[in-house]
Amino acid sequence: MKKIIEIITANFPNGIRDDFIDTTKVLRIYSTNYADENISRELIAKAIHKNGILHGGRFYFISDSDSQNILRLIDEILEAHSIACYCAVYDKHADFFARRHIYSPDVLKKFLRETDTKNFYFDEFCSARRSTRLDYEVAKIITASEKSLSLDDLQKRLPYVPSEKISAVLSDTEKYLPTTDGRYIPLSALQFDTDEIDTAKRQIISAIDANGYAAPEDYGFSANFALNPELAEKDLRNVICEKFFAADFIKRGKRLFKRNDDDCAIRRGDSIQSLRKFIAEHDELSAAELFAFAKNFDSAPNVALDAAHERMIRVDKNLFVADSLISFDVGGVDEALSSFVQGKIISLRSVTSFTGFPSVAGYSWNLFMLESFLRKFSRRYVYDAPAANSANVGAIYPKSMKFADYLDVQVAVVVQENIPLEKSAVEKFLIAHGFRAKRIDKVTARIIARAQEISRQ
Repeated sequence: MKKIIEIITANFPNGIRDDFIDTTKVLRIYSTNYADENISRELIAKAIHKNGILHGGRFYFISDSDSQNILRLIDEILEAHSIACYCAVYDKHADFFARRHIYSPDVLKKFLRETDTKNFYFDEFCSARRSTRLDYEVAKIITASEKSLSLDDLQKRLPYVPSEKISAVLSDTEKYLPTTDGRYIPLSALQFDTDEIDTAKRQIISAIDANGYAAPEDYGFSANFALNPELAEKDLRNVICEKFFAADFIKRGKRLFKRNDDDCAIRRGDSIQSLRKFIAEHDELSAAELFAFAKNFDSAPNVALDAAHERMIRVDKNLFVADSLISFDVGGVDEALSSFVQGKIISLRSVTSFTGFPSVAGYSWNLFMLESFLRKFSRRYVYDAPAANSANVGAIYPKSMKFADYLDVQVAVVVQENIPLEKSAVEKFLIAHGFRAKRIDKVTARIIARAQEISRQ
């Protein structure tokens, strides 16, 4: 057995199959090296199965000394870091593992699970502690920090976790919000001026009594914005509406309406939470299934899309998949986008070719997948839109640009492109280039008024 294993280790660095061809090669080498001994092909197959690590139809053999070196490296990593994903460990030490006949993260995982009893080996990562979870580790780091943290900050503290997995944790909008400079802050750290919120509630009721609904301009949160300067105003507005107004008002797009008896029943069923639970139960979900489920709770399509984007990636118009099933080359995608953005505001539809984009295993690039990438993973660019949609309507711009809301984005792009400040010209430009889906006179008037103010400055 020992001689057979030595032959396999020396002559099959890329693994061996237990078939007739490979066992015959071993038999031939054995007969050459040990001419006075006779062994059977069955004994070779037994040695392969007993001592090899099976992966992808091949058995891999690792010497005792190499095994000790591998386990020593893993111990060093887990003594310094709470969690280590196999893919990141393998990528950072690929040459080390290749010299020891390990050629993929899956083979590494299988070897560790079958060899090491000291540490704990889960499906995607390993740890020195049984109770380790990535979301717990991220929460622990952010909670201990006295300031908001960027994805790069977290990546430095979790060097053996791919950035897309950290981004997936941060995309949980029930726990974290992105700041205007691309960092993240836990919802528990937000501060609220409740007196101003009570005043806003009275203003909302007055507006609804007068117009049937309340728009953002009908009530103000200036004191709350001042308490949380790192957050975009639209994000803080959404948090306040969900936390303080959801029991009395229902949100449709940007407008608030009074809840009637049916709305209250829906609220008791908690439509958003039901949507989120439904989405979390799927690794793949069609848009048709999503919208059909949302109808049960009278949820608008944009509300369903927002909920889906929290936990999933839209890979095309008809399909969402779980974040964990897709891995992006974040730096490569951002670099490919730079040739389109060029430091300006562009529409999502302006990205007309994906030739220079890094490939994504199992999927083809399109505007829907690009939107999902921008929503969660991009380090350099922002996607913004009037509401979640299926028409590829929206804008892309560098994170260095700061806007209070999407209206200001439209004002800025109108000024940027020197569009004549006339109703027909502004509407034609914004709709034709995919910044808006339809004409809304009130919105167009406000865009023109703000653009005129900028032009006079």
